[in-house]
Amino acid sequence: MDGTWRCDAEADDAMERQDYRAGLVLHQRFLEKEPGNALALYHLGYAYGQTGDHRKEVVYYEKAIGLGFEQDLVFFNAGMAYGELNQGEKSIRAFKKALDIDPASNDNLFGLAMAYQRNANDRLAEREFLKVIESDPGHLDARLHLSMLYADRGDLQSACVQLRKILELDPTHQIAREFLESIQNQ
Repeated sequence: MDGTWRCDAEADDAMERQDYRAGLVLHQRFLEKEPGNALALYHLGYAYGQTGDHRKEVVYYEKAIGLGFEQDLVFFNAGMAYGELNQGEKSIRAFKKALDIDPASNDNLFGLAMAYQRNANDRLAEREFLKVIESDPGHLDARLHLSMLYADRGDLQSACVQLRKILELDPTHQIAREFLESIQNQ
């Protein structure tokens, strides 16, 4: 990260306390003095996302990116926000950019898989979910979403395999248990 981008300590403290309303106000105040501070713009976008305003969230991420703030985390969060806004292609592009920066990140890979799934590209979603699972066999969310993809496709046997593996790893996983029972009762 560019060392010239430092954020206001009080604004960052509000974010750490998860007081996102205060974080919004304090980051906006800080940006009045330093409008070109990409880190503060990123933090402001994040605060907007945590308060549910995904439109403003992506605006501030894009401003931060435009000023050269290009860490995988900003692209990951932009991908998530675009997904919330049902902007599938933008979500996919953001996750791909995050993966360009950090190709070893399972979070980025999982985000891309989710974006493909939301965008009804099951083949690519399956491929990315399987990559996540290959890298981290205990990634329960990837297994759960993959089981949903298989069930939606009518491949109930493959869905059950993933659900059983989830329950093997976490016998208390209620969603997997209920989903498996509903498939077996069909």
